[in-house]
Amino acid sequence: MADVAVKACQGYDQPDLGRAVAQAVELCGGMGRFVRPGQNVLLKPNLLGAYEPDRRVTTDPAVVVAVGRLVLDHGGRPIIGDSPAIDPFGRAAAKAGLAQAARQLEAPLVELLEPTPTPTPPTAIRRRLDLARAAVQADVIINLPKLKTHCMMLLTMGVKNLFGAVVAQRKSEWHLAVGQSRLAFADLLLDIQQTLRPALTILDGVWAMEGRGPSNGAPRRTGFIAASADALALDVAVCPLLGVEPGRYPIFQAAVARGLIDPAQPPRLLGDDPALVATRDFQTPELEPTTMLPPLLARLLGRRLIARPVQEPGLCRACGKCAAICPAGCLRLEGRRASFDHDRCIRCYCCHEVCPVGAITFKRGLVAGLLERLGR
Repeated sequence: MADVAVKACQGYDQPDLGRAVAQAVELCGGMGRFVRPGQNVLLKPNLLGAYEPDRRVTTDPAVVVAVGRLVLDHGGRPIIGDSPAIDPFGRAAAKAGLAQAARQLEAPLVELLEPTPTPTPPTAIRRRLDLARAAVQADVIINLPKLKTHCMMLLTMGVKNLFGAVVAQRKSEWHLAVGQSRLAFADLLLDIQQTLRPALTILDGVWAMEGRGPSNGAPRRTGFIAASADALALDVAVCPLLGVEPGRYPIFQAAVARGLIDPAQPPRLLGDDPALVATRDFQTPELEPTTMLPPLLARLLGRRLIARPVQEPGLCRACGKCAAICPAGCLRLEGRRASFDHDRCIRCYCCHEVCPVGAITFKRGLVAGLLERLGR
């Protein structure tokens, strides 16, 4: 696996941030290794939706600017692009500070549109993926994820961030296709990563989100920038810095099963002492087991075994995002009251993910409750 560089950084102020980003990239071989003069370089941040930077939902614009300036210094042409979950692109980019970042860099700001049939490499499971034309045609992709928890996939970092290259509502179609299987979704994410092959991944871990991410958790200063030529290696290396055993991470599980990584040979960390950037007591969501029963019973009862989304009374603003994003069409909003068909719910938690006020929470499933009573 590729090396992973880690540099301590406590805030987004220049010049400290710019120095940390430049040093992390230099440890990976320098920007000249990844960008040549005249190349179009897609900077792919996390733009989940219309959230201000201090919510810590999206990649901080200061990180995008710092990376963009390095690209410009090496003759590249930066382009900032992503595809939000449901918010209009222009509104999301303005609220998250990416529109201003684009103006600072004098760089185009583009929504990732036009799904393009794209052949996948031999390492992928699927033979073809429909991915945004701007991502497929970019000379170079620099992946700029935000460090966050994720209620379905435990964490969202380098590999998960590339799901933004799936255009708009097609994200929901993929959620519906893989159902409640985390490993099936992890395989899809790995196929996207293997197909797009970003030249460089730089993780915004200065401030992260813990708890019930990716949008309704709590901000947490984690104080580092990480970089690698391999998004998967970066994800695996960062897990221990958060006190997370990689074996808990569904993307790691799927990658090991496919032979993409050797669990006995973790990536080498370069840069600052890991002890200086490690975070104690980082709060991750509990991923409830989904395979405790024989296959027949699992098919009949599986959706009652794991946590199901419910509404938190009194918080709803009736924005309608939860119902609009639901890939299974199992959620209706009547005024400020959400009605769930839990038999059809696939437990993707997209409703929770896009709710701007945290009005969607979870009711623990039967398996987790039983394990708790048994003292696990």
